[in-house]
Amino acid sequence: MNQDSALRGMIHANTNIRFDTDVLNDQVKNDAILRATVLIEDSFNFRSIFHKVGRLPLIVYRTYYSKPIQRFLYVNIFVIMTLAFFETPSSLSYSSDITKPKSYLIKYEFSCGILEMIDIFCLLLFFLDVVVKSYLVGRKQVIKSPWLVSYYAIIFVSLVDCIVSLSFKCQETVRIRRYLRPFFLVQCSSLMKKTIKSLKRSLPQIISVFVLLLIHLYLFSVIGMLIFPRYYAQYAHNSTKNAYYTKNPNDSFPIIDDKVYVKNEAFSSIKNSLINLLVLITTSNNPDVTIQSYSENRLAALYYVIFLLIGMYSLMSLFIAVIYNQFKGFFQDSMMSSVFRQSLAVRAAFWVLFERFNTQRGQTTICRTPMVYVIKNLSVSKKRKEYLIKKLDDASCGPGINENPEVEFLIDMDLFEKMFLDHLNEDIADEYEDLLNSNSYERRNSGIVAMKNLRRNLKKFFLSKFYLFLSSIITIINIGCITGELHLMENLDDNGTNKPLSLLIFLFSILYMAEHVLKLWALNTKRYLTNYLNLLDGFISIAFFVTQIVQLGIYKRTYMSKEEMKNYNYSTNIWGISRVINMLLIFRLIHLAPSVKVMYAVVSTAIDIFRSLKPLFGIMASVYYIYALIGIQLFSEKIRTDSFDYYNKSILNEYCGTYKQLSFWVNNFNDFYSALIVLWNLMVVNDWFVIVEAYVDVTSDWSRLYFYFWWALCPVIMLNMCVSLILDLFLLKWEKTTEVKTSSYSIKTPLIKSIHRLFSDAKWKPDETKINGELIKHSYLDFNRMIHSFSHEDSD
Repeated sequence: MNQDSALRGMIHANTNIRFDTDVLNDQVKNDAILRATVLIEDSFNFRSIFHKVGRLPLIVYRTYYSKPIQRFLYVNIFVIMTLAFFETPSSLSYSSDITKPKSYLIKYEFSCGILEMIDIFCLLLFFLDVVVKSYLVGRKQVIKSPWLVSYYAIIFVSLVDCIVSLSFKCQETVRIRRYLRPFFLVQCSSLMKKTIKSLKRSLPQIISVFVLLLIHLYLFSVIGMLIFPRYYAQYAHNSTKNAYYTKNPNDSFPIIDDKVYVKNEAFSSIKNSLINLLVLITTSNNPDVTIQSYSENRLAALYYVIFLLIGMYSLMSLFIAVIYNQFKGFFQDSMMSSVFRQSLAVRAAFWVLFERFNTQRGQTTICRTPMVYVIKNLSVSKKRKEYLIKKLDDASCGPGINENPEVEFLIDMDLFEKMFLDHLNEDIADEYEDLLNSNSYERRNSGIVAMKNLRRNLKKFFLSKFYLFLSSIITIINIGCITGELHLMENLDDNGTNKPLSLLIFLFSILYMAEHVLKLWALNTKRYLTNYLNLLDGFISIAFFVTQIVQLGIYKRTYMSKEEMKNYNYSTNIWGISRVINMLLIFRLIHLAPSVKVMYAVVSTAIDIFRSLKPLFGIMASVYYIYALIGIQLFSEKIRTDSFDYYNKSILNEYCGTYKQLSFWVNNFNDFYSALIVLWNLMVVNDWFVIVEAYVDVTSDWSRLYFYFWWALCPVIMLNMCVSLILDLFLLKWEKTTEVKTSSYSIKTPLIKSIHRLFSDAKWKPDETKINGELIKHSYLDFNRMIHSFSHEDSD
């Protein structure tokens, strides 16, 4: 009753109409409002409505999906995922370069049982999570859901594996639970599940292109072996020949008629041909692999040109086309299913309220009062609630509507769906952005007149276009000073860094600090904090100013002396840290984005990439995680400093590009962190074949499968998916920005804040029959009776 009283008081305090207090005193109607509230929250968050709807389950449901609980679950996922960095082999060492002194390679290992207990604690929290989910949806839904069944199975296997680890005193060879952890990351996001489903459905087309690529590689491998000779004749003076070849007693190069016949390594066998052409298609060994043939005959270049035109510029581009077309199509279908789920939840909420609050027989309407209760109960921001109430007031108090105050306004199904499908998802204009609009400023001009002249003029200045351009010019000059200072550092004969430029940079730090103090005072705290760019600028400016003051206090100067330049330490030098922070102020130029249509499209798209592609990044992180663990299992400690000593040293010195000659010792799978970096370097594909050949030398040719599968999975499939979605996102953003006038500082086009909004322009509306058919399947609400009872009343 205390909660009901508080709710009643809140509604009376925030609305201007009278409510029937019997509504809150009626437990049945109160439960209906609670159900409708939860269903609307399901709609807003794109959740399923097929869960229990009793009072206690709904209270547990809202508590479970509250922000603190969900954030705690995310922290739990983060903790269990990061355990791989601390488990044996630990990543806690200064360096992973095996040629460094032992002091650099000492790893801190936790005692057996510490990390295992943390692992068990996290798994028990996951078990509690899946138990709560099962309670909320019911046993039938659990059996139907493969994700929940897998959740139970993975928790059970992981707990058993933890017990096995403890019984073997953490000396077991394989830890199965480590490979299962990415499941916890994927299962917490419906978008990741849908992305995986879309990728799974796109695999047949992707495999088809891979088949074409393999045919292309095999065809050109055979052609290369047929048209290029097995040996090339090299003419050399005897002195040169003896000087080189006598140092290589193990060489097998035949010498006939004073000619040295060098073996054509690129096409010596089918295996070598396929390997070299596969690497060539990634351009990592171009033009190295072509030089030998091209130097013998000019026409050999045509072979490689045709190969690359077909393979790299056609088939590899076809990957992007196929993935863009197929993935976008399936992804759009999955997003439409989210829109359908949203519409389903809103329709369910309407029928729940209709059952208890319908006052007009034969009409699909509900009274206004319960809808206000639902809005006030929603777990959304206060500003969002006020916005919905305003929209509801506009709908109920328009010209000629509800002129009799004694008769409460009735809401039909269309208006109800418009309120919670359109207005609930709309972007509310930020107060700070309103201030950037000149018309908005004029409306507030009467309030500003009463302020002091200085504060009024400062406010006008900070909200003007002139200030944006002036601050951008100052930032560019500041960055130019740092560039000039670094350029002058090339000459070590002077007395250190340039003193005038260092002093000027110090003055810039004071200027930035004064700017934000004045802006905070002129705009007041609320208006200043409503824009995240102000917060970013302010934080960087404070950090920049503090580092400059610290440097001035320690060294009694703003520049760096000649001795300090020679003993420069990039990680600890306060001068370098202050310059790095200063360079971050380049983000101030983002303020110019709204004034330039092209710049706005690029900047907003770059920001939206990190917001909208989080599911794809999550899947990539999971792939990295599992593949790194597999790499550790296969290749840990395989490469040592003496691994390649069986090669003749003179050959190694002459032959450039080997793992040892390039000092690639840091690229190893000796711990989880190193494995991730190796996979990253392989994804970039620059010199990736050097790493592959090194591990093949210390293991076997079968090791190639690990690296080639990674190339196909990450650089080809995953990165092309990123490119496709970024392209789609940019095109959508560009289409939106065509409606924005570059001369206006009031941004009418909101930023896309979630991946669901990528396809919001489709204006797709679910079929009524399909919605009703899905509602009837609900196990805990009799929508069949609600819908058909209305149909009978309407027919009567």
